[in-house]
Amino acid sequence: MSHRLSLPKSSSTASDMVSVDKYLQLQDSVPCKIRAKRGCATHPRSIAERVRRTKISERMRKLQELVPNMDKQTNTSDMLDLAVDYIKDLQRQYKILNENRANCKCVNKEKNLI
Repeated sequence: MSHRLSLPKSSSTASDMVSVDKYLQLQDSVPCKIRAKRGCATHPRSIAERVRRTKISERMRKLQELVPNMDKQTNTSDMLDLAVDYIKDLQRQYKILNENRANCKCVNKEKNLI
């Protein structure tokens, strides 16, 4: 529903101007909250975003503990690249060890089969 208001004429009283101002303020008013201190967001999206970032930071710290040669100064993208490379290297080593074990002609292996 759209209301049309005409501008008050110069002969209008000050109270007419005040009522128009009040109407315009109510028309597009949004509940105004007191601004929070820095780091103390009150909006639910801001709080959810902070929780998300905190979880990511905690998991990145855990990843730093698991992957060797990962500095705390390394950015997230580089940390993930290092972790992927490390996991690929572990997979490669595992494959080589399994192949060596399969090709092994050890005496202990033959005893276990009997």
